[in-house]
Amino acid sequence: MDKEENIQEKVSATKDILGKENFPEDPHAPKPTTGHSQPATENMEVHHHSHTHEKRNWKSYFREFLMLFLAVFCGFLAEYQLEHIIEHQREKEFIVTMTADLEEDTAMFAKLIPSLESNIKRADTLIHLLNAPDVKSYGSDLYYLGRRASRSQSLSIHDRTIQQMKNSGGFRLIRNEKASKAIIDYYNQLGFINMLLTLDLNETNEYKKVAAEVFNPVIFDGILQTHSLIQRPSGNPSLLSYDKTLLARLSNMVSYMKSSRLSLIDAVTTMQDAAAQLIELLKKEYRIEE
Repeated sequence: MDKEENIQEKVSATKDILGKENFPEDPHAPKPTTGHSQPATENMEVHHHSHTHEKRNWKSYFREFLMLFLAVFCGFLAEYQLEHIIEHQREKEFIVTMTADLEEDTAMFAKLIPSLESNIKRADTLIHLLNAPDVKSYGSDLYYLGRRASRSQSLSIHDRTIQQMKNSGGFRLIRNEKASKAIIDYYNQLGFINMLLTLDLNETNEYKKVAAEVFNPVIFDGILQTHSLIQRPSGNPSLLSYDKTLLARLSNMVSYMKSSRLSLIDAVTTMQDAAAQLIELLKKEYRIEE
Protein backbone atom coordinates (compact mmCIF):
# COMPACT_ATOMS: atom_id res chain seq x y z
CA MET A 1 0.00 0.00 0.00
CA ASP A 2 2.84 2.42 0.78
CA LYS A 3 4.42 1.67 -2.52
CA GLU A 4 1.21 2.51 -4.40
CA GLU A 5 0.76 5.71 -2.44
CA ASN A 6 4.29 6.79 -3.34
CA ILE A 7 3.61 6.14 -6.99
CA GLN A 8 0.39 8.20 -6.85
CA GLU A 9 2.15 11.07 -5.17
CA LYS A 10 4.83 11.06 -7.84
CA VAL A 11 2.23 11.08 -10.63
CA SER A 12 0.41 13.96 -9.00
CA ALA A 13 3.60 15.92 -8.63
CA THR A 14 4.46 15.33 -12.24
CA LYS A 15 1.00 16.52 -13.37
CA ASP A 16 1.39 19.66 -11.36
CA ILE A 17 4.73 20.43 -13.01
CA LEU A 18 3.79 19.54 -16.60
CA GLY A 19 0.10 20.51 -16.51
CA LYS A 20 -2.96 18.33 -16.16
CA GLU A 21 -4.04 18.94 -19.74
CA ASN A 22 -1.14 16.74 -20.93
CA PHE A 23 -2.42 13.81 -18.94
CA PRO A 24 -5.77 12.37 -20.07
CA GLU A 25 -8.04 11.11 -17.42
CA ASP A 26 -8.05 7.46 -16.73
CA PRO A 27 -11.39 6.11 -17.82
CA HIS A 28 -11.05 3.37 -15.25
CA ALA A 29 -10.32 5.71 -12.43
CA PRO A 30 -13.11 6.05 -9.92
CA LYS A 31 -15.07 9.28 -10.07
CA PRO A 32 -15.64 11.31 -6.98
CA THR A 33 -19.05 11.28 -5.56
CA THR A 34 -20.95 13.84 -3.53
CA GLY A 35 -23.40 13.31 -0.86
CA HIS A 36 -26.18 14.94 -2.88
CA SER A 37 -26.12 12.69 -5.90
CA GLN A 38 -29.20 10.56 -6.39
CA PRO A 39 -30.25 8.19 -9.12
CA ALA A 40 -31.95 9.90 -12.08
CA THR A 41 -34.92 7.70 -11.73
CA GLU A 42 -35.56 9.19 -8.33
CA ASN A 43 -35.84 12.76 -9.79
CA MET A 44 -38.19 11.80 -12.58
CA GLU A 45 -41.86 12.02 -11.94
CA VAL A 46 -43.96 9.48 -13.69
CA HIS A 47 -47.48 10.71 -14.63
CA HIS A 48 -50.10 8.10 -15.10
CA HIS A 49 -53.43 9.11 -16.69
CA SER A 50 -56.20 7.57 -14.80
CA HIS A 51 -58.96 6.19 -17.04
CA THR A 52 -61.94 5.52 -14.92
CA HIS A 53 -64.81 4.03 -16.96
CA GLU A 54 -68.13 4.55 -15.23
CA LYS A 55 -70.55 1.85 -16.09
CA ARG A 56 -73.81 3.34 -17.51
CA ASN A 57 -77.16 1.65 -17.11
CA TRP A 58 -80.22 1.76 -19.38
CA LYS A 59 -81.79 4.57 -17.34
CA SER A 60 -79.07 7.04 -18.31
CA TYR A 61 -79.47 6.17 -22.00
CA PHE A 62 -83.24 6.49 -21.75
CA ARG A 63 -82.89 9.85 -20.00
CA GLU A 64 -80.71 11.20 -22.83
CA PHE A 65 -83.10 9.87 -25.46
CA LEU A 66 -86.06 11.41 -23.66
CA MET A 67 -84.37 14.82 -23.43
CA LEU A 68 -83.50 14.73 -27.14
CA PHE A 69 -87.01 13.63 -28.06
CA LEU A 70 -88.61 16.39 -26.00
CA ALA A 71 -86.34 19.02 -27.56
CA VAL A 72 -87.26 17.92 -31.09
CA PHE A 73 -90.94 17.59 -30.23
CA CYS A 74 -91.10 21.04 -28.64
CA GLY A 75 -89.42 22.52 -31.71
CA PHE A 76 -91.99 20.82 -33.90
CA LEU A 77 -94.85 22.17 -31.79
CA ALA A 78 -93.44 25.69 -31.94
CA GLU A 79 -93.09 25.53 -35.72
CA TYR A 80 -96.59 24.08 -36.10
CA GLN A 81 -98.07 26.79 -33.91
CA LEU A 82 -96.27 29.51 -35.88
CA GLU A 83 -97.54 28.07 -39.16
CA HIS A 84 -101.05 27.88 -37.70
CA ILE A 85 -100.92 31.56 -36.70
CA ILE A 86 -99.65 32.60 -40.15
CA GLU A 87 -102.40 30.64 -41.92
CA HIS A 88 -105.03 32.14 -39.64
CA GLN A 89 -103.76 35.64 -40.48
CA ARG A 90 -103.85 34.87 -44.21
CA GLU A 91 -107.39 33.51 -43.88
CA LYS A 92 -108.47 36.74 -42.19
CA GLU A 93 -106.77 38.82 -44.90
CA PHE A 94 -108.56 36.87 -47.65
CA ILE A 95 -111.90 37.36 -45.93
CA VAL A 96 -111.34 41.11 -45.47
CA THR A 97 -110.46 41.65 -49.15
CA MET A 98 -113.32 39.40 -50.26
CA THR A 99 -115.73 41.45 -48.18
CA ALA A 100 -114.49 44.56 -49.97
CA ASP A 101 -115.07 42.81 -53.33
CA LEU A 102 -118.62 41.92 -52.32
CA GLU A 103 -119.35 45.48 -51.26
CA GLU A 104 -118.19 46.69 -54.68
CA ASP A 105 -120.44 44.05 -56.28
CA THR A 106 -123.49 45.25 -54.39
CA ALA A 107 -122.78 48.81 -55.48
CA MET A 108 -122.53 47.64 -59.09
CA PHE A 109 -125.76 45.60 -58.81
CA ALA A 110 -127.55 48.66 -57.42
CA LYS A 111 -126.75 50.53 -60.65
CA LEU A 112 -127.19 47.62 -63.07
CA ILE A 113 -130.71 46.57 -62.07
CA PRO A 114 -132.34 50.00 -62.69
CA SER A 115 -130.45 50.21 -65.97
CA LEU A 116 -131.86 46.84 -67.07
CA GLU A 117 -135.36 47.86 -66.02
CA SER A 118 -135.12 51.05 -68.10
CA ASN A 119 -133.83 49.01 -71.02
CA ILE A 120 -136.86 46.72 -70.82
CA LYS A 121 -139.27 49.68 -70.75
CA ARG A 122 -137.65 51.07 -73.91
CA ALA A 123 -137.92 47.64 -75.52
CA ASP A 124 -141.65 47.55 -74.79
CA THR A 125 -142.10 50.97 -76.40
CA LEU A 126 -140.02 50.00 -79.46
CA ILE A 127 -142.04 46.82 -80.00
CA HIS A 128 -145.25 48.81 -79.79
CA LEU A 129 -144.10 51.48 -82.28
CA LEU A 130 -142.74 48.97 -84.80
CA ASN A 131 -146.15 47.30 -84.91
CA ALA A 132 -148.23 50.52 -84.79
CA PRO A 133 -150.48 51.19 -87.79
CA ASP A 134 -149.09 54.71 -88.08
CA VAL A 135 -145.46 53.61 -87.71
CA LYS A 136 -144.33 56.34 -90.16
CA SER A 137 -145.31 59.00 -87.62
CA TYR A 138 -142.72 57.91 -85.04
CA GLY A 139 -139.48 58.33 -86.95
CA SER A 140 -137.62 60.23 -84.19
CA ASP A 141 -138.67 57.79 -81.46
CA LEU A 142 -137.88 54.75 -83.62
CA TYR A 143 -134.33 55.91 -84.36
CA TYR A 144 -133.65 56.82 -80.73
CA LEU A 145 -135.08 53.59 -79.31
CA GLY A 146 -133.64 51.47 -82.10
CA ARG A 147 -130.15 52.82 -81.39
CA ARG A 148 -130.48 52.35 -77.64
CA ALA A 149 -131.75 48.78 -78.05
CA SER A 150 -128.40 47.60 -79.37
CA ARG A 151 -126.62 48.56 -76.18
CA SER A 152 -125.82 45.23 -74.52
CA GLN A 153 -125.33 44.99 -70.78
CA SER A 154 -122.04 44.27 -69.06
CA LEU A 155 -121.42 42.77 -65.65
CA SER A 156 -118.03 43.03 -63.99
CA ILE A 157 -117.94 40.91 -60.86
CA HIS A 158 -115.08 41.82 -58.52
CA ASP A 159 -113.53 38.40 -58.17
CA ARG A 160 -109.88 39.31 -57.61
CA THR A 161 -109.78 37.66 -54.18
CA ILE A 162 -111.50 34.41 -55.17
CA GLN A 163 -109.26 34.11 -58.23
CA GLN A 164 -106.16 34.70 -56.12
CA MET A 165 -107.31 32.04 -53.68
CA LYS A 166 -107.91 29.55 -56.49
CA ASN A 167 -104.54 30.19 -58.13
CA SER A 168 -102.54 30.02 -54.89
CA GLY A 169 -104.50 27.21 -53.24
CA GLY A 170 -105.62 29.64 -50.57
CA PHE A 171 -109.19 28.39 -50.48
CA ARG A 172 -108.08 25.55 -48.19
CA LEU A 173 -107.40 28.21 -45.55
CA ILE A 174 -111.13 28.91 -45.19
CA ARG A 175 -111.85 26.59 -42.28
CA ASN A 176 -115.24 28.03 -41.42
CA GLU A 177 -117.74 25.68 -43.09
CA LYS A 178 -120.57 28.22 -43.19
CA ALA A 179 -118.37 30.82 -44.84
CA SER A 180 -116.85 28.31 -47.26
CA LYS A 181 -120.25 27.04 -48.45
CA ALA A 182 -121.70 30.56 -48.77
CA ILE A 183 -118.70 31.73 -50.81
CA ILE A 184 -118.97 28.77 -53.19
CA ASP A 185 -122.73 29.24 -53.61
CA TYR A 186 -122.29 32.93 -54.35
CA TYR A 187 -119.65 32.59 -57.04
CA ASN A 188 -121.36 29.56 -58.61
CA GLN A 189 -124.19 31.91 -59.63
CA LEU A 190 -121.79 33.60 -62.03
CA GLY A 191 -122.08 30.66 -64.39
CA PHE A 192 -125.77 31.27 -65.00
CA ILE A 193 -125.35 35.04 -65.25
CA ASN A 194 -122.49 34.68 -67.75
CA MET A 195 -124.69 32.38 -69.82
CA LEU A 196 -127.44 35.03 -69.90
CA LEU A 197 -124.92 37.72 -70.83
CA THR A 198 -123.60 35.59 -73.69
CA LEU A 199 -127.16 34.97 -74.90
CA ASP A 200 -127.93 38.69 -74.74
CA LEU A 201 -124.78 39.48 -76.72
CA ASN A 202 -125.66 36.96 -79.44
CA GLU A 203 -129.21 38.29 -79.68
CA THR A 204 -127.93 41.86 -79.85
CA ASN A 205 -125.64 40.96 -82.76
CA GLU A 206 -128.58 39.37 -84.61
CA TYR A 207 -130.66 42.46 -83.89
CA LYS A 208 -127.98 44.71 -85.43
CA LYS A 209 -128.07 42.70 -88.66
CA VAL A 210 -131.82 43.22 -89.03
CA ALA A 211 -131.66 46.84 -87.86
CA ALA A 212 -129.18 47.60 -90.66
CA GLU A 213 -132.00 46.86 -93.15
CA VAL A 214 -134.47 49.13 -91.35
CA PHE A 215 -132.58 52.21 -90.09
CA ASN A 216 -130.60 54.74 -92.10
CA PRO A 217 -126.92 54.44 -91.03
CA VAL A 218 -126.29 58.17 -91.57
CA ILE A 219 -128.99 59.08 -89.06
CA PHE A 220 -127.87 56.33 -86.72
CA ASP A 221 -124.37 57.75 -86.74
CA GLY A 222 -125.54 61.36 -86.41
CA ILE A 223 -127.42 60.81 -83.14
CA LEU A 224 -124.36 59.34 -81.43
CA GLN A 225 -122.81 62.03 -79.22
CA THR A 226 -119.66 62.24 -77.11
CA HIS A 227 -119.22 59.78 -74.26
CA SER A 228 -121.41 57.34 -76.25
CA LEU A 229 -124.54 59.30 -75.45
CA ILE A 230 -127.47 59.05 -77.86
CA GLN A 231 -129.53 62.11 -78.74
CA ARG A 232 -133.05 61.87 -80.10
CA PRO A 233 -133.03 63.11 -83.74
CA SER A 234 -135.07 66.13 -84.68
CA GLY A 235 -138.04 65.99 -87.03
CA ASN A 236 -139.50 62.73 -88.28
CA PRO A 237 -136.77 60.89 -90.22
CA SER A 238 -137.90 58.04 -92.42
CA LEU A 239 -136.87 54.42 -92.12
CA LEU A 240 -135.11 52.60 -94.95
CA SER A 241 -137.99 50.17 -95.15
CA TYR A 242 -141.53 49.91 -93.81
CA ASP A 243 -141.94 46.35 -94.92
CA LYS A 244 -144.22 44.75 -92.32
CA THR A 245 -142.42 41.41 -92.44
CA LEU A 246 -139.07 43.08 -91.87
CA LEU A 247 -140.44 45.26 -89.07
CA ALA A 248 -142.04 42.22 -87.46
CA ARG A 249 -138.73 40.39 -87.63
CA LEU A 250 -136.96 43.33 -85.97
CA SER A 251 -139.72 43.46 -83.36
CA ASN A 252 -139.22 39.76 -82.57
CA MET A 253 -135.51 40.29 -82.06
CA VAL A 254 -136.26 43.09 -79.59
CA SER A 255 -138.66 40.74 -77.79
CA TYR A 256 -135.95 38.07 -77.44
CA MET A 257 -133.52 40.62 -76.06
CA LYS A 258 -136.16 41.82 -73.59
CA SER A 259 -136.79 38.26 -72.38
CA SER A 260 -133.08 37.61 -71.79
CA ARG A 261 -132.71 40.86 -69.88
CA LEU A 262 -135.71 40.05 -67.69
CA SER A 263 -133.97 36.79 -66.75
CA LEU A 264 -130.79 38.74 -66.15
CA ILE A 265 -132.61 41.07 -63.74
CA ASP A 266 -133.86 38.08 -61.74
CA ALA A 267 -130.38 36.52 -61.64
CA VAL A 268 -128.66 39.77 -60.67
CA THR A 269 -131.25 40.49 -57.97
CA THR A 270 -130.70 37.02 -56.51
CA MET A 271 -126.96 37.55 -56.56
CA GLN A 272 -127.34 40.97 -54.97
CA ASP A 273 -129.24 39.43 -52.07
CA ALA A 274 -126.66 36.66 -51.79
CA ALA A 275 -123.85 39.22 -51.70
CA ALA A 276 -125.52 41.15 -48.89
CA GLN A 277 -126.07 37.96 -46.87
CA LEU A 278 -122.50 36.79 -47.48
CA ILE A 279 -121.09 40.12 -46.32
CA GLU A 280 -123.11 39.90 -43.13
CA LEU A 281 -122.02 36.30 -42.54
CA LEU A 282 -118.31 36.98 -43.09
CA LYS A 283 -118.31 40.02 -40.84
CA LYS A 284 -120.03 38.06 -38.10
CA GLU A 285 -117.95 34.89 -38.33
CA TYR A 286 -114.62 36.69 -38.62
CA ARG A 287 -115.49 39.66 -36.43
CA ILE A 288 -114.77 42.25 -39.08
CA GLU A 289 -115.50 45.75 -37.87
CA GLU A 290 -117.44 48.18 -40.00
